[in-house]
Amino acid sequence: MAPRRRSELYRLAVGLAALGLFAATLDRLLAEPADWWLIASLAVAGILALEFPLHVNISEKVSVATAVFFAAVLLLPTWQAVALVGALQATDICLAALRKVRATRERPPLRAVAINVAFNGGQAYLSTLAAAEILKVGGVSARAGLAGPEAALALIAAAAVMYVANLFLVALAIALATSRSPLPLFLDTQRIVYVQFAGLYVIGGIAAFVAIRFVWVPLLAIVPAVLVYQSLRQRVEMRRDAMRAMERMADEVDRRDPYTFNHSQRVAIYAHAIARRLALSPADVELLELAAKVHDIGKIRIPDSILLKPAKLTEPERRVMETHPRLGFDILRPFSEYAKVLDLVLAHHERYDGLGYPNATVGRRLLLMAQVIPVADSLDAMTTARAYRGARSWESALEELRRGAGTQWNPQVVEAALAVLSQAERAGPRQPSATPALA
Repeated sequence: MAPRRRSELYRLAVGLAALGLFAATLDRLLAEPADWWLIASLAVAGILALEFPLHVNISEKVSVATAVFFAAVLLLPTWQAVALVGALQATDICLAALRKVRATRERPPLRAVAINVAFNGGQAYLSTLAAAEILKVGGVSARAGLAGPEAALALIAAAAVMYVANLFLVALAIALATSRSPLPLFLDTQRIVYVQFAGLYVIGGIAAFVAIRFVWVPLLAIVPAVLVYQSLRQRVEMRRDAMRAMERMADEVDRRDPYTFNHSQRVAIYAHAIARRLALSPADVELLELAAKVHDIGKIRIPDSILLKPAKLTEPERRVMETHPRLGFDILRPFSEYAKVLDLVLAHHERYDGLGYPNATVGRRLLLMAQVIPVADSLDAMTTARAYRGARSWESALEELRRGAGTQWNPQVVEAALAVLSQAERAGPRQPSATPALA
C-alpha cells in the first residue's frame, strides 16, 4: 500500500473513532448542565487563537489555542470539553480551506478536506478526552480546586498526556505518509517550542482556576499569552533564518563551480513542474521544492580538487564524490525544518534499477516523490556545459530520459517530465544561468 494511502486511512480511522465515540456518548453530553456563556467565551477565544498560528516548519503549525483548550478541560464537564475542542479544531480546518479557495480560486479536493477535518477534529477530541479522564481520576477541576500533592500531580499528568497524545497522533500521520519513524519526527518538531508549550498549559490552568472566583481576572491572561506567543514567534523566526541560511549555503555550493551556477534553483523548478503533473499534494510539492534547493549541499564538504576537476574523475575520486548525498543528510539532520526532506536529499542519486548511490535502493522501494529529483537533477546536468564536456541539446536530453525510463529513472516520473518539459527551450543548449519556460 502506498505511504500516502496508509496515512489517509489512518487519519480517517482516527476521525471515525472520535465520531463514533461522540455518537455513543451523546446522551451523556446532553445530560451535562451547560453554562452557555462560558462555552461561548471559550469558543470565541479558541477560534481567535487558531486564526493566528505560527508555522514551525513547512507543513506544521502551532497556536496559543492550547491554553484555551486546557482551560476548557478544567472548566467544563468532560463531554462538553472534548466536544468543544474537537469542534474548534475541525472548524479551523474548514476556515483554512475556505481562505485557500478565496486566495487561489482553486477548489481543493473534497475528499482531502473531509479527511483533514475528520482527523484534526478527531485527534483533538481523543487527546482532550485522555486528559479529562486523568483529571477525573485525580478529582481535579477548576471548581473542585487542588486538594493536595496528588491532585497537583494529576493536573501535571493531564497536561502532559494531552500534549503528547495530540502531537504523537499528528507525528504518526506524517510518519505513515513519509515512511519514517514517528518518534524522531515528534522530537525534532517539538524540541524548539516545548518550553513555550509548557507555558501555555500553565496559563490555561491558572486562567481556569481563577475564572471560578473572579470572572474578570482571566482577561489578564491575555498578557502572558501574548508574551508566550511572541516567544514562540521569535523561536520560529530563528529557525526560518536558519533555513534561509542553509539555502544560501546551497547556492554557494553551486557558485563554487561556474558551470553549475543556479543548478539547484533550476532543479527545484523542474521538480515542481513534474510533481504537479504527478498530481502530488501541494504539501508534497513544497517539500520537493525545498529538498531540491538543498539537494547538493553535501558538496560543500567535497574538496575543490575533486569538485572542480576539469576532467573525468578517477575511481577513488568518484567514490568521494558519491558521499555527498550522505554528507548533505548529515548537514541537514540537526534542523527540524528539514526532517521531512532528509530522505529526498539522501536518495537524489538512487536509480530505479538499484544501481545508484549511496544505498543502492531499488526504485520501487522509494516513495514516488523521492524519484522526482533524480530526473530533474539529471535533466539539468545533461543540458548544462561542464569543463570536460559540452551541454546536450534539450531534445537530446529528453530522449536520454526516454531511454533510461525503467532502468535509471522511474517510468512514471519520466512520463510526467516529458509531458511538462518537452515544449521547453527547443532552441538548443542553454547557458548555465538560463531557465527554460515550462509547458
